[in-house]
Amino acid sequence: MENEIEQFAVIERDGTILACAALYPIPPATHKIYSAEIACVAVHPSYRKSNRGSQILHFLEEKAKQMQIQQLFVLTTRTAHWFLEHGFAAASVDDLPEARQALYNYQRNSMVFNKRI
Repeated sequence: MENEIEQFAVIERDGTILACAALYPIPPATHKIYSAEIACVAVHPSYRKSNRGSQILHFLEEKAKQMQIQQLFVLTTRTAHWFLEHGFAAASVDDLPEARQALYNYQRNSMVFNKRI
């Protein structure tokens, strides 16, 4: 994680991390759309009802727009409903950019969601 710290956004209060998430741009190969993956979304259990997750997601969406990214992806095994509530749509592994498809771990069986921004 230390090597990828530049990819992370963090909400912190009094030295405690309340929420974090990462934005990983995906290089466009034959995939014509500039894409990024939002990953490692985590919210401290005591702050899950305070919209910290929504705040950090919105921050990363705005950052992605500034980077001219047109589409976001998330892979999740547990929080599908949360991403659906935030405007993501169900997608498949085949919808991922080729660079990300090559890294997909079929043993985790993550659900794929995307969102045009």
